[in-house]
Amino acid sequence: MMATEKTLFDARSTDDVESPPSVNEANLQVDPAAEKRLLRKLDCFLAPMMVLFFLVAYLDRSNIGNAAIAGMTEDLELTGNRLNVAVTVFYVTYISFEIPASLVLKKARPSRLIPFFIIGWSVVIIGSAFMTNYATLIATRLLLGAFESGLFPCLTLYLSTFYKKEEQARRISYLFVAAALSGAFGGLLAFGLTSIHGTRGLAGWRWLFLVEGIISIVVGIMAVFLLPDNFESAWWLCDDEKALMRVRHEQTSVYVGESEVFDKAEVKLAFKDPKVWLSAICQFFADTCSFGFSTFLPVIIKGFGYGSVQTQLLTVPVYIWASAVYIFISFMSDRFNQRAVFMIPMALITAVGYSLMLGVAMVSTGVLYFATFLTATGIYCVVGLNVTWVSNSNAGYFKRATAIGLQQTIGNSAGIMAGQIYRITASDGRYTIGHAVSLGAIILAAVGYFTMFLALKTLNDKRDKMSTEERGREINSGKKGDRHPDFRYIL
Repeated sequence: MMATEKTLFDARSTDDVESPPSVNEANLQVDPAAEKRLLRKLDCFLAPMMVLFFLVAYLDRSNIGNAAIAGMTEDLELTGNRLNVAVTVFYVTYISFEIPASLVLKKARPSRLIPFFIIGWSVVIIGSAFMTNYATLIATRLLLGAFESGLFPCLTLYLSTFYKKEEQARRISYLFVAAALSGAFGGLLAFGLTSIHGTRGLAGWRWLFLVEGIISIVVGIMAVFLLPDNFESAWWLCDDEKALMRVRHEQTSVYVGESEVFDKAEVKLAFKDPKVWLSAICQFFADTCSFGFSTFLPVIIKGFGYGSVQTQLLTVPVYIWASAVYIFISFMSDRFNQRAVFMIPMALITAVGYSLMLGVAMVSTGVLYFATFLTATGIYCVVGLNVTWVSNSNAGYFKRATAIGLQQTIGNSAGIMAGQIYRITASDGRYTIGHAVSLGAIILAAVGYFTMFLALKTLNDKRDKMSTEERGREINSGKKGDRHPDFRYIL
């Protein structure tokens, strides 16, 4: 390598080019320009795949709301609370496999496990196009929950192996932007497919399931060939870029003590950590809003007095707005290396949206529709940033894997409740119980985020004040991961 060329590492000599960095090179200074180029390349290859995987997941999960207003309710005789039960049972199996999925990801290999999930639920969605009664609806929802359960914790954990903690908010945001865009895309798809009702003897809602299932299975097959297990096997990284990835890994794992084999001690640490439980409880409250809003937005808007076709189109701008806001907020969160300062205001904006939907007269359809934009503004931001926060706050690998899985298990159990709270409580179609419960939940989430901020700040301040002797005792006692005295929490 010539001296005039851009080097990967400021401290690396020209004699080192042929051999990869050793594990003791964590003190090397990375060339910022080379690192920026590497991050751009990671984003170019990883971001589209992550968005696509999560987009089809949310599309297939939440299309039940679009199908319900497109004739499925009548065709399957979903009287009483049957639709609510169908929404709820998805989360019974969904929450059961999240922790196991995240723990076996490394052993099972991302390039195999993640495509398995996608192809599995795609087959279920295709089968949903041929449901004949309520019992088959319940069966397909249970299977769908089982296959989708591992995707999000596995993708979050997967991204944490490529990016440093201060880079993760924007990258994990891609998953939630995909969730929001799935609502917009799902509304447009539902509008188009339900308009071909009766073609080849299939109702419009059946075409919705069939086409979305085929799209998903194509994505799953693509994942088999495109998804690398780690940066070492990434076919799109050159040798120098892999060398830089090794140094980045060492820079972030000097005090972490990452284990390549299953570590039961780290799993236990996650279950004993009060911060993990607080994060999980906050996620439960935020997910109560997220699941209720994303699943029932079509029926909420229809309750304002709009027709079925118009309703499908009106969901689209809401999700596009939510996506744009979250992209901006996640970028700013990484830019300033802060979480709570963005999460708390976003939660309060969502609270204002729910308040408007509860308090404004049903004749004011324009104001009520505007309220859905306010509600959507904060939902994806707080849910997504909280996932990033728990990933940032736990190390090493198996503690982080367990913490993410535990947070998602408890958080997603909110879907069981969210599926039951949106019921028509008056002839005018106002969803009073659903909005009131969601309002209380998002306020409690904001209180939890502030509590987390105070707890982490206290720990950081305590470590900042450690003497050299105290720091040495902590290290000599075997403290590693986020318990290491050099670890600092992002606030």
